[in-house]
Amino acid sequence: MRATFRASSLATACVFALAIAATGCSSQSHDFVSKIRTEATDKCNEGNQAACHTIVQALGDTKIAIESTAPIEIQTPACNAGKQDACEQMAVLHSELSSWCSMGNSQACTAVNVGPWPKKWDEPALIDAAKLSCLSGQFKADSSTCQALQMM
Repeated sequence: MRATFRASSLATACVFALAIAATGCSSQSHDFVSKIRTEATDKCNEGNQAACHTIVQALGDTKIAIESTAPIEIQTPACNAGKQDACEQMAVLHSELSSWCSMGNSQACTAVNVGPWPKKWDEPALIDAAKLSCLSGQFKADSSTCQALQMM
């Protein structure tokens, strides 16, 4: 599973880099978001699991974000087992996807409603702890967790 997660993370990072480069040339991120969503759906239908876990969100006219839901299946059991860093990462991901859901992103809503998410957690406290983990270097600054916190 770790190899699958790494491949998924790498694929998401590559798509994210592409998205950033392309948004600089486009005045409307919504068109680009639609294109990436369509491509991800097509790739998913072809069997690319990383694409199946890809959620894209427009954050403004020239800014988009791409997140992978692959960590949900890996980090939730770790969080339920008491692993603090997994709980922090899950809280940030849940908060980010919940925000996107409130903006009308149906893929984010599905991820928020289906999960599986940790059983018991204090999401605000875990988000604060994740911020400290990013500041202290426990999570790398370019990690999806720290990047999501910068956009929240």
